[in-house]
Amino acid sequence: MRAAVTWAIGGPFDVRADATRREPGPGEVAVRVRAAGVCQTDISLSGGAFGQTAPVVLGHEGAGEIVEIGSGVTGLAVGDRVLITWVPPCGRCYNCRRHETYICSNRKRSSEQGAGLTVDGSAVQAGLGTATFAEETVIAASGVITLPADIPFEYAALLGCAVPTGFGAAVHSAQVRPGESVLVIGCGAVGLSALQGARIAGAGELVAVDPFASRRSMAISLGASHALTPDDDPTSALTDAPGFDVVIDAVARSSTIRSAWSSARRGGRVVVVGAGRADDPVEFSAQELFHDAKQLIGSYYGSADMQRDVPELISLWRTGRFDLASMVDDVVDLAKINDVVSAQRSGTSLRTMVSI
Repeated sequence: MRAAVTWAIGGPFDVRADATRREPGPGEVAVRVRAAGVCQTDISLSGGAFGQTAPVVLGHEGAGEIVEIGSGVTGLAVGDRVLITWVPPCGRCYNCRRHETYICSNRKRSSEQGAGLTVDGSAVQAGLGTATFAEETVIAASGVITLPADIPFEYAALLGCAVPTGFGAAVHSAQVRPGESVLVIGCGAVGLSALQGARIAGAGELVAVDPFASRRSMAISLGASHALTPDDDPTSALTDAPGFDVVIDAVARSSTIRSAWSSARRGGRVVVVGAGRADDPVEFSAQELFHDAKQLIGSYYGSADMQRDVPELISLWRTGRFDLASMVDDVVDLAKINDVVSAQRSGTSLRTMVSI
């Protein structure tokens, strides 16, 4: 089968046709991937972020069909259309019992999961345990969610990461309330999903910030009242408030987190949903934390319970309240994955899906 392999950290994606995968074991399924999104996290991982090593088949935003089932799996069948999630919950740990499946205590490290992939006889890792840049992958049965027949695979794949991460940052982590003012920093797929989530939650003044004009235009089309550059003062867009009730940072650099904090009103909420670097510390004085009475909230995977949120998001898409189509620039063959990565790095692409 085909797979896009990163042989060395910092190197390109090498699309090979000689990859193989093992059979699914107990509690696992094999999925024929039909579409995958190239998330910024995949690009970062290919450069060694979060300690990623090589060789590896990356990709964690994908959808396809079950082609094989391991022993002990119930409720799933060969031929089922499924979404792949990169945090397969155990359903038993302290966090899962509290519906915090996104931080399942028993989630294995990527190197401990794996689809048993080999390329030209050499073992390769499965990035984030999913490896959706391969035609077929093996994952825990708890890591798939069945999909209805009406949603295209390229839209469904977005529901594996970008959409629930952004939507959940607004709806679950920030808990945006009707009439609240909301600022979203960064208008990639996650930021635009956060913006749509805030709009659906009933946000009042809704402002977006991004350096790229195309993404600012997209933010306006998806409900932002203003779309500004990073050099603009976002509070100037507010009518009668000293700062925003909620600021969602989908970039997560120390500079953007400080900007988010400064843009929030006293008593406001700052949500950091971007995947930041471990070597990029953010400083706050003890006095400002006390005096400003703001909440600083980390949002991992949008605080999403995927079994709950995916059907809700599909319903919102069906009824026209959540726009998935506008967030897919194009669908191209896996062979063009390096072109997709280049476009996303330059900001000329939002989310080009790859057909696997």
